[in-house]
Amino acid sequence: MENKEELYSEILKRVQRNYVHMAEIERITKELGSALSSNDRESVHLLLKMRQSEMDLASEVKQEIQLLIRSSTDEKEKLLSWLNGEAKEEPESFEEKKILELSCQLRQVITRTTEIDKALNSRLAGKDSYYQKN
Repeated sequence: MENKEELYSEILKRVQRNYVHMAEIERITKELGSALSSNDRESVHLLLKMRQSEMDLASEVKQEIQLLIRSSTDEKEKLLSWLNGEAKEEPESFEEKKILELSCQLRQVITRTTEIDKALNSRLAGKDSYYQKN
């Protein structure tokens, strides 16, 4: 990266992309619950494929973010804290503030999606649920 503003801009683009993918995963997971309730096997299979595709895309974006962070030794700790929704150092520029803001929103989407998934998984697998083992 040429400069810190360019780095922040590139990370912000990817955080925005990741947010879009995770919001889509949340939407699909909700639809999955409806399809399971109505015993619609075709829809369940289609939704599972769609959700996996979005999860793969989100994973790719997260890897891109990690590569960008590794390329910046000076900003690494600050960026990691913002990406975790923490403001150990107060963001100053627009990009810095948006990285923190979107990261906080992203964490909320992940929490909601996990709760929906836990409920679905427990309903389907009972005591053999993936979440019962954790």
